[in-house]
Amino acid sequence: MTPQIWGIINATPDSFYDGNAANTLDTLLVRAAAHVQNGAQVLDIGGESTRPGATPVDEKTELSRVLPLIQAIHARWPRVTLSLDTRHVSVAEAGLENGVHIINDVSGNSSPKLFALVKNYNAQLVLMHTRGTPQTMSSLTGYTDLQNEVKDFLTEKIARAREHGLANQQLWIDVGFGFAKTRAQNYELLKHLSFFKKMGVRLLVALSRKRFLSEGADTPQDRLPQTLAAQLIALQQGTDALRVHDVQEARQLISFYCEMEETK
Repeated sequence: MTPQIWGIINATPDSFYDGNAANTLDTLLVRAAAHVQNGAQVLDIGGESTRPGATPVDEKTELSRVLPLIQAIHARWPRVTLSLDTRHVSVAEAGLENGVHIINDVSGNSSPKLFALVKNYNAQLVLMHTRGTPQTMSSLTGYTDLQNEVKDFLTEKIARAREHGLANQQLWIDVGFGFAKTRAQNYELLKHLSFFKKMGVRLLVALSRKRFLSEGADTPQDRLPQTLAAQLIALQQGTDALRVHDVQEARQLISFYCEMEETK
């Protein structure tokens, strides 16, 4: 099956790449339109930055950022799958009530309430590996066996989700590039992503323009070449979806990869 493209839409003033205090509903809808036109199958909407050191926001603030956007996108493109990047159950519930199909939980601490909510709406859930919070995760990078510790963490989350009635086809895993991992650890996971393909659920990979891909003193705006190279490595190891800022380039990359695979 052709890997999916999840186009990122951050309704935040402080996300590491596309956060902007000048974001408005109109500018975000322009971004959504471009993502849809360029081939995104999923739009992943976020209202709270989770970059290292980010300041947390309360649920009311997060909801004020994402709910009008969710409603507007769902009205304009009702067939487009919507994902909501949130750690708050109340925000997830409001999203599901307004057309969201997937909850992308980057907290690493999915609660029984969230599992029940996803089940009740027959939705999908992304389970991501991380440690601590955006404020503390950079100091929590000590691992004895990185691959197996990440796998054990995700295995436990999958088991809990199943206990609450979620089926494998409703679940995604994300190894959490950039979350509580050093640059070398991120590279190790990237080189061994196929290790996580044996877990019975789909694999979402979020690499787009992240800090560990940096060269020298570059900025996120400079990291498209490294992003595409890393995404190709992920595709070669069987990833089921790429979460990206650059939808057109990701579509071209996937098209090239699939054509290359057909010649084998």
